[in-house]
Amino acid sequence: MERNAFLINKKIHQYILPGVLMTVAMQLGNVVDGMIVGNLLGPEAMAAIEISMPALLLLQMPAMMLAMGGSAGAAVLLGKRSTEEAGGVFSASILAGLFISLLFALLTPVLPGLLAGALSGNEALAALARPYIAVNFAGIPILTTAIIFCYFMNADNHPQLGSALFIIANAVNLTLDVVFLQVFHMGMAGSALSTVIGYLAGMATAVFYFRSKNRMLRLAKPGKATLSLVGTALKAGIPSAAFTLMSALKSVIINSAIVRLLGNDSMAVYSVCANAVLIAELCVGGIIGLIQNIAGILYGERDYYGIRTLCRRTLAYSYLAIAVLIALFLAAPQAIAGLFGIARGEMLSLTRTALRIFCLGFPFYVYNKFLMAYYQTILQPMLSTVVTVLQGFAVIVPLSLLGIVKWGLPGVCAMAAVSEAVTILLATAFRIAGQKRGRFEDGDVYMLPSIRDEKFLDVSIRNDMKEVIAFRERLFLFCEENGIAERDARLLGLATEEIAANVVQYGYRDGKKNYMDISFTIQDDKYILRIRDDGAPFNPVEYQTEEGEVTVGGIGVIRKIMSDFQYMRVLNMNNTVIELGIGRRK
Repeated sequence: MERNAFLINKKIHQYILPGVLMTVAMQLGNVVDGMIVGNLLGPEAMAAIEISMPALLLLQMPAMMLAMGGSAGAAVLLGKRSTEEAGGVFSASILAGLFISLLFALLTPVLPGLLAGALSGNEALAALARPYIAVNFAGIPILTTAIIFCYFMNADNHPQLGSALFIIANAVNLTLDVVFLQVFHMGMAGSALSTVIGYLAGMATAVFYFRSKNRMLRLAKPGKATLSLVGTALKAGIPSAAFTLMSALKSVIINSAIVRLLGNDSMAVYSVCANAVLIAELCVGGIIGLIQNIAGILYGERDYYGIRTLCRRTLAYSYLAIAVLIALFLAAPQAIAGLFGIARGEMLSLTRTALRIFCLGFPFYVYNKFLMAYYQTILQPMLSTVVTVLQGFAVIVPLSLLGIVKWGLPGVCAMAAVSEAVTILLATAFRIAGQKRGRFEDGDVYMLPSIRDEKFLDVSIRNDMKEVIAFRERLFLFCEENGIAERDARLLGLATEEIAANVVQYGYRDGKKNYMDISFTIQDDKYILRIRDDGAPFNPVEYQTEEGEVTVGGIGVIRKIMSDFQYMRVLNMNNTVIELGIGRRK
């Protein structure tokens, strides 16, 4: 009777499909968008989109900061059972996102033209980029709201709705791309408009979220208390903002150098390599997204065994997917080039070489993405930001410029791979140095706290009454060994038996073997008993006996005698937490 990974692995497999579908929809939409533009409007239009990326990244920076930071903070708060504060972070993130994005939208008549001119190396590219940037500015309130809702729905028991939002958005986007470009000949403005309309259509999923009985987050009334929580979201979102800002600066410097030193053709080839990163993200983004969807709640619950299991499984799946992708890039780079409208001549030869070199950095890229997501999720924004700055700017920019000057476009691709490996080495050195100085938690790369001042019992049992009784007896023995009063031990045993027995009798109807996780912790002034299962939703806190029914024991008695009795439905699992104030000891 030891702790096992049964429930955590079930959550991984339940969440991985919606996460992968969301990432596939999002990144495939971006990749196919580039393909459609490249084939219908030509390679220069595709280059113009890449030139516009810094402006779009800056536009989306507040949304990503509030979405990723706010949802990470809310997940940890849900794990700590602070539902009201988590709802406040949710509300504050939406209000702040709307306010900032509306300011951007008001600048649509002024900024897009200035940015297009500044980012483009010549007037031809500027003319293509200008309308594309302008439509994105005007539609940024819609994109911001959709992105924030998506991340919070993922953190609040509804990953399927988060993935549905992006699937709908990109299905509409790609359909309208063809209509606007081929039928109405709307050019670059049509490509951007299709994206905005797509996300507006995807927002329909929010209706189902607000009608769901399983959501834990509630919108709070706007006020000082709500607005004060904006800082919580922004602080946790610093790594996301740093990533966006570094990506924008990197794009400005590298794109400008390529256009001015190597020409428009090389810029078109480099844009294919930039899309290769999106393809890599398509393969592993949804898997690494498990960290953001699950680890925050486990961290709030202090389930460090579960976090380690999650991280190991996430990395294993990610490397399996990236190995398949690398094999494809090495074997058939010309097929990938052809998808973006590059099918013959010197450009095809250059693209083939560039893609084969570029893909060698994918394994290091995966690990850096994992580190950024993990450290942000466990509320270590400094470490996540360091990895972000190293990967997104401090290492890659100087190495890429060296590659351009020395070896041309193949040099840029080679330095991109080298920079990912160097980032891992530098980030590891920074973490170890910080741990030695006491700035970070001791231990390995996961930096999980050691529970030195607590005694705990952590097990997994089958949904079988015999195992429930066996655990109760083990709990009694644990209490005796740790000097817990017999009266308190029997109360804790009663609570365990009542809740666990309910799970066995009513939680599962499939007849399959299932497990529940039970942990018992001795803290300074209380005992904490947590029972977690993924059976049918059941809130014992709100349980009422039938009218006229007389109960001698049971849940009603537990509610009366325990110091605190709480329930939450997180990660689509029942989490019942019972606290008993420490009375007399033996």
